[in-house]
Amino acid sequence: MRAALVRLSVAGALVAVVLGARNTWPDLSSQRAHLTSAEAARAAAVHERLPVALYDSLRSGLEKGDRWWLQLPHGRPEGLTTRDAIYRLYALYWFLPAVPADSPADATDRLRIDKLP
Repeated sequence: MRAALVRLSVAGALVAVVLGARNTWPDLSSQRAHLTSAEAARAAAVHERLPVALYDSLRSGLEKGDRWWLQLPHGRPEGLTTRDAIYRLYALYWFLPAVPADSPADATDRLRIDKLP
């Protein structure tokens, strides 16, 4: 059941990304010419006001083949999704090549963010 809810949240976040891309992408692409490669890699997190340093810290403990579980409080609604779904969606990208676990019990690494803005 929880895995189905996570998949539904991720699906909702993906829909929000697709619908918002039309307005967001031109802003990111025009600014990209002025960014370093590290800044460009984090542009999505900066745009979404995510805690970039926290994501870097969480990622530093992950290795290829690790299966992570990210525990977050439920976030406020934002567009067609919720704030916690945006955090999870960015983690899918930023934590690669580690992959999300289906449940906390299946995780090799349990990560936690206690507060969402």
